[in-house]
Amino acid sequence: MRYLLGVDLGTSGTKTVLFDENGQSVASKTVEYPLIQPKNGWAEQDPKFWYDATIDSIKSVLTTSGIDSKDVAGLSIAGQMHGLVMLDKDGKVLRNAILWCDSRTQSQCDEITALVGKQRLIEINANPALTGFTAPKILWVRENEPDIYSKCATILLPKDYVRYMLTGSLAMEISDASGTNLLDIKERVWSKEILQKLSIDEKLLPPIIESCDVAGHITKEVAALTGLAEGTIVAGGAGDNAAAALGTGVCSEGDAFVTLGTSGVIFAHTTKPSIDPLGRVHTFCAAVKNAWTAMSCTLAAGLSMRWTRDELYTIEKDLESKAGNDVYNLMTKNASEVPLGADGLIYLPYLMGERSPVLDANARGVFFGLSAIHTKSHMTRAVLEGITLSQRHNLEVLHQMDINPVTLTACGGGAQSPFWRQLLADILKCKIVTTTSKEGPALGAAILAGVAAGIFKSVEEGCRKLVKQSDKSSDTIAENAAKYEEVYKMYTFLYPTLRPAFAKLATMREKLDGQCKSKYASVEDITFERYGKVVKDLPVDSLLPLLEKTPCPEDGTVYVASEPTLETDELMNAMSSQLFGGLKVQIGYCNGTNKALNALEYHRNSELNVALNDSILMVAPMTALHDGILDTNDVEIFTVKKGTAVLFYETTLHYAPCVGEGEKNFRMCVVLPKDTNTDRPSGVTHDGESGCLTHNNKWLYAHKDSNEAKSGVTTGRLIGENIILK
Repeated sequence: MRYLLGVDLGTSGTKTVLFDENGQSVASKTVEYPLIQPKNGWAEQDPKFWYDATIDSIKSVLTTSGIDSKDVAGLSIAGQMHGLVMLDKDGKVLRNAILWCDSRTQSQCDEITALVGKQRLIEINANPALTGFTAPKILWVRENEPDIYSKCATILLPKDYVRYMLTGSLAMEISDASGTNLLDIKERVWSKEILQKLSIDEKLLPPIIESCDVAGHITKEVAALTGLAEGTIVAGGAGDNAAAALGTGVCSEGDAFVTLGTSGVIFAHTTKPSIDPLGRVHTFCAAVKNAWTAMSCTLAAGLSMRWTRDELYTIEKDLESKAGNDVYNLMTKNASEVPLGADGLIYLPYLMGERSPVLDANARGVFFGLSAIHTKSHMTRAVLEGITLSQRHNLEVLHQMDINPVTLTACGGGAQSPFWRQLLADILKCKIVTTTSKEGPALGAAILAGVAAGIFKSVEEGCRKLVKQSDKSSDTIAENAAKYEEVYKMYTFLYPTLRPAFAKLATMREKLDGQCKSKYASVEDITFERYGKVVKDLPVDSLLPLLEKTPCPEDGTVYVASEPTLETDELMNAMSSQLFGGLKVQIGYCNGTNKALNALEYHRNSELNVALNDSILMVAPMTALHDGILDTNDVEIFTVKKGTAVLFYETTLHYAPCVGEGEKNFRMCVVLPKDTNTDRPSGVTHDGESGCLTHNNKWLYAHKDSNEAKSGVTTGRLIGENIILK
């Protein structure tokens, strides 16, 4: 009998499983190690932890099993992804590894996006720059620890480092390399373009190998430490999810699995590199040659259920534990007694922010529709449905990428619940199956080792022989699926509606916590999205010197709709073609010392503002208007930095800019389609809404204290306390 070793190198510990060549687990051993958190949001580990745990766990399973180590045909590692390991020229570790869950690198992500371009990065690497990935960690070390960076000769990922220690051979395996932000996903090579734009020397990156390739052999030293035979084959291995896919039999077109552990993942196999242009899900190279995967990740799937257990079922948890029962069974039983849709209660599972598909660190958990009719059981069902609806949300993104699995293999703790499996089948509208093995990543690693050792001719053959489907499965119930369509529509409506509120909540919490925060949000902030957008590709550098020459009163505000000195051929062409689809435009300015809201205006065209100096904008949504009246409580304030071009949507109400903090005045370029501000049409009545229409053919809503209101130019009213900047 031949044997295979699968090593699952995780964040909390390393688990090594010894399998026979039929996929039966013979012995296993887990060795735990700590997480190092020098600062809030940082996560590091000493790579020696992983190596020592691998050595100890291999030695343990060989000793426990009593097999002849010469019968071990091969070994492979499935590893936590994205972690940065830096080695010097002698192969020694330079610093603790920065892990996948470390969040210190947002500014480096912004830097990567700026240098490469958001869309270009997705085109090459299939993924946006994320704090979890490796490239921003490299930039962070370069910017914050230049002495360490200068000594770095090789960059590795966690499992690739351990494999190097076992074999003495340097390489980076393809599925793991996909998560660095540095790989050309389609060509399966390091991207010279990304590396050049980020000024990262390609010499720092080792050769790329496929997952089932022979990466090296166990050294004499490691053989002595573990009991393995010297020269035992070590395969390339795979990232943890890529290995888990193999461990659940996902290795061919149309195969996919869903896992409901702490996080929730839908992982699909494809023979073509399908890329989501918005970067909502990850596309990586598969642990199968010439294949790729698409993977979503919701951050609080099983975590939401654990929160429900710990906060709502405290007493029941203790009672069930004393009776030898699992309280989760009671929770799902209670949920099953509640009608589908939880009587109108919907849960958004954003306890830890969210990654897929909304990619919003500010998102937070929500119970929507809570009323006096709802009980703890309703809340439990809503949580279970909300977690499953989040998986549907991701599956819809895969459908948009032409990835359409009809059967999903369920794994993780949730897969053992018949009720949850049925929820998956009904909400995802897929047949849900399970496997007999619970060793996903370790079994996947063992399959790769078997291919490298020649036991299997291919990864697909290894999966067919070692992965067995269980009798636990669920089919879609058509009636339930139809009802869940309506629930899903409401679920997907909620996040876009709440997105700006989540951002405001984050700002509020920072202020309450006493953290240093700007007084007002920036036009670059999420909360400005419903009012307009920042335009990045205009010739602003040509405009600003001209704008600086425009007159600015020492008191009051002046508006000129069309200023010949600003209307150069370059600027007119750019504004017309890039912003207004070829319409003729007029370029003017609004300069002054205004510090009050006074009024809000609306006209039937988008307007572009370009700031010469730091200024402030006050805006409101048109939806806040009721019978020609607007409350100042509906007004939001944003800062706009020098040189920033802001395009207001035509549904946005706004007025003159205001002086920014530390400034004496403001100068703002104003671009509109030509002849937008015309004389008020003759013969138009002042009754009804037309009473808000002013002499320059725009609707105006003025505060009673303003000159506009006192002059009677408009019947549009701005009620509430006027906003005056101090």
